[in-house]
Amino acid sequence: MEPKGQALQIGQVSKKSGASIHTIRYYEQIGLLKKPARTAGGFRLYPAETVERLRFIQKAQAMGLTLKEIHTITFCGEKGLGPCCDLTKDLFSRKVRELESKIGELEGMKSRLKETLGGWVKKPGRKK
Repeated sequence: MEPKGQALQIGQVSKKSGASIHTIRYYEQIGLLKKPARTAGGFRLYPAETVERLRFIQKAQAMGLTLKEIHTITFCGEKGLGPCCDLTKDLFSRKVRELESKIGELEGMKSRLKETLGGWVKKPGRKK
């Protein structure tokens, strides 16, 4: 973890977070990351906390959240913990329902594929 107040250039942020430079610029463009300060030469200088924010975004994506949903959570989080907790609980509850629905669809597809495969595979002791 970087000391508070230390500014990092985009390459350092990329290396520490595992996010590409292109991704960092994109997240800045869509508002997931705040616009960084710039040096006199125009180089971006990010606060050290940017690395943790990028790690949070990556973890949230790994749990199936979209960038829009992540933006909503992070924006809400800046307003305080109370409203953010309710929003996150509702969002995660919806995600669980979506996953349960997809699992049901996949189980049905699996059954249909097994039935189809069973019709093609020669069973022992059965003549074709």
